[in-house]
Amino acid sequence: MNDALNRRQPLLHKICIYLFSAWCALLAALNLIRLFSNGAKLYITGFSVLAAVAAVLVCILIAGPLTKLRGWKLALLIYAASLALKLAVVFLIAPEDFSDFWTFRVGAASIARGDVSFVERLDYYKIWAYQFGFEWLMSPFFKLFGQQGHMFGLILNSVFAAGCTPLMFGIGKNFLDRRNAMSAALIFTVLPITVDLSSVFTNQQVSTFFILLAVFVLIRKPGAVSGALAGLCFCLAKIARPDEIVYVAAVAVAVILLARTRRGFLSLGCMLAAYFAFFKLAELAVSPLQPYGLGNNYPLYKFVVGFNEASFGTYSAEISKATFENEAFIADHALRDAETLRMIKEEISIGPSRLLRLFLFKLRIQWTGLWHNYEILHDVAAAGQFSLPGFSVTAEVMQKAFEQWDCAFRALLFAAASAGGFIAARRKEIHLGLSVFMLAFMAFSAVALLVEVQYRYSYFVFPALCFAAVLPLERKKNG
Repeated sequence: MNDALNRRQPLLHKICIYLFSAWCALLAALNLIRLFSNGAKLYITGFSVLAAVAAVLVCILIAGPLTKLRGWKLALLIYAASLALKLAVVFLIAPEDFSDFWTFRVGAASIARGDVSFVERLDYYKIWAYQFGFEWLMSPFFKLFGQQGHMFGLILNSVFAAGCTPLMFGIGKNFLDRRNAMSAALIFTVLPITVDLSSVFTNQQVSTFFILLAVFVLIRKPGAVSGALAGLCFCLAKIARPDEIVYVAAVAVAVILLARTRRGFLSLGCMLAAYFAFFKLAELAVSPLQPYGLGNNYPLYKFVVGFNEASFGTYSAEISKATFENEAFIADHALRDAETLRMIKEEISIGPSRLLRLFLFKLRIQWTGLWHNYEILHDVAAAGQFSLPGFSVTAEVMQKAFEQWDCAFRALLFAAASAGGFIAARRKEIHLGLSVFMLAFMAFSAVALLVEVQYRYSYFVFPALCFAAVLPLERKKNG
């Protein structure tokens, strides 16, 4: 199926795609700067650049032979390959549970046993109620297989995350040729951030799976049924982690601004109706277990951290103690919110130059991995080295090598996506699927400047970059 619309691009859409291209060029430059100013030894940088280029080239080269297969055989093959890569990470290097990843696994296992006493015992779930959604969603699998352990959580995460690869291919072939759609799917599978998150039990990959499933269903055959099914998938993504809203908004904008057809509006209407209805049913279903809903009950916290100059928009223990951990605010949320608003106003009054400096640091943290201690290397850092039979390397070298590989890969990906965005803006025809991903990426990029940032928060918009990055490989079809 080709999702192209036989009309010229509206000027506003063309401007958005040019902005996408310019934004990717800026992010490519930031990654290049970090790559060559990171204090890494020359051999580490050289090896990391070669590894990034080799990974991309291998994905492109094997994409052609793979696409000679058709139907379920191809889908099963690339799913199995993706799953094998993730399981290799799990069994070779994945760390023990820590931080939120430990909380997710213990919570899901507890719900599976019928024990939800932790909800009332921990203020965590009263404030960040949406975290319960992921645990509730995963708990039937823990119960079905009678498992509660760390490794089961990682395997379960891998089973869902591996589904992103065939979905990426299924979506991409609507606006790319089969070879390039496969290249994009494979590149997404071997991204450093994908490899890193494969080592932990996290809601990012499960939510992204349902987002991609929603888009796949929606553009495969637009209509009332597909719209409703897409709404259900977006609802499941929201329950896992509330990132899906930028995609829901992007679909709405794409249909209203670009499609403007009866079938498009029917699909959108059914999608939105199902999305809200199913989520309301989910909240009713969990209310006996979790009376605090499935949302963020303190959204202002994301902004007060996001504008915090001292922590450069990342987690701040000082702000936590001054807000939701403050005894005076625990029982009086209105007073807490009023104080938070006062703090935000104080933070944004620092002046344009300091705000610009803050935003630049946030860009580097979110998009170049600055100061990020990779999840996959958590236990390596604790042990001081990584060892296999006949092989050993220090934790410091592993961290630096992963940083350089990540930066090199991102610089290459952003540069190619920038070129792809320029090509998309100059096309005479519009591709709805591609536009949805680019619009979602830009929406998240704008929001990330205002709220708390973490390395893994951007994972779910990387499909846009992978699709755009292979556009320069497309044969010239129009314009």
